[in-house]
Amino acid sequence: MDRIMGVITLKAPVYRQIAEDPAATKTAAIIVVLISIVRGFTQGLVQLDPNSGLFSTDFVRGVISAIIVGVLGIVAWVVGSWILAFVANMLGGKTNTQEMMRVTGYVAIFGIVSLLILLIVLLPVLGCLVGLMSLIVAILSIIGYVIGVREAAEFSTGKAIIAAIIAGIVNMLIVGILGGSLLAIFNPMLGLGG
Repeated sequence: MDRIMGVITLKAPVYRQIAEDPAATKTAAIIVVLISIVRGFTQGLVQLDPNSGLFSTDFVRGVISAIIVGVLGIVAWVVGSWILAFVANMLGGKTNTQEMMRVTGYVAIFGIVSLLILLIVLLPVLGCLVGLMSLIVAILSIIGYVIGVREAAEFSTGKAIIAAIIAGIVNMLIVGILGGSLLAIFNPMLGLGG
């Protein structure tokens, strides 16, 4: 919990500690899996009906989405960490895939905000507040990601930003193709929404 709080409060020494501790890989993996499943479930569970403008819930859709997003989350984490380590080393960093997996895995804790979407189902009037909170958490997550890359690679913030952008674009393309393929397969079979 101390490390998670250090990540959430953006304490650079905690990120360095996580990067250097091989035992932190297991916790990082647990965080990635849990956050991916929660994100997938809430995204699948709650859908906006374009005709009525109301939110609807579907438990089965939530479970299916949790499985798909869970698998994509793990793939994105591993592939993204490898790409991030590769790019960071090309920019003069001193890191490896395992270090990047640890810091990016811990940064995934910011994804817990995906649970806030359930508030919209309970009280639709909270939609603006949830949107604002999600934006703030997204910004904190990006800052945490850059700090994690910087601390793991042991180079400047500028290089960390460049490495994160390049790796993010490549990872998004790879996961987008894989995710699009999965959705193309499951969408017609299960009648999932766009």
